[in-house]
Amino acid sequence: MSNPEQRRLFHEFLILEMAVQSLQRDFSVIENLKMSKGYLPILDKLLKDIGQDYYVSKRLLAKEKIRLFKIEKIDEYFSDVYVATAEFLLPNAIQ
Repeated sequence: MSNPEQRRLFHEFLILEMAVQSLQRDFSVIENLKMSKGYLPILDKLLKDIGQDYYVSKRLLAKEKIRLFKIEKIDEYFSDVYVATAEFLLPNAIQ
């Protein structure tokens, strides 16, 4: 990811990825609440809206030949993010 636009796209994708994961975890917790009938439709709509933005962002990254390889949780606050790009797929001798 050499140019700023690619970094911006990946940053947006990563935020959406974490939001989708968080909402999916929340969904299973909210299902067990007494007021779940009120909250589940709101959460479902939010998940669909964010999910649509997520897939658009993922397609844009695919066009740039960038993909999220792995997220490795370090502790409660930090994670390592591994990114695969086209630059690292080509051997240096071919340049």
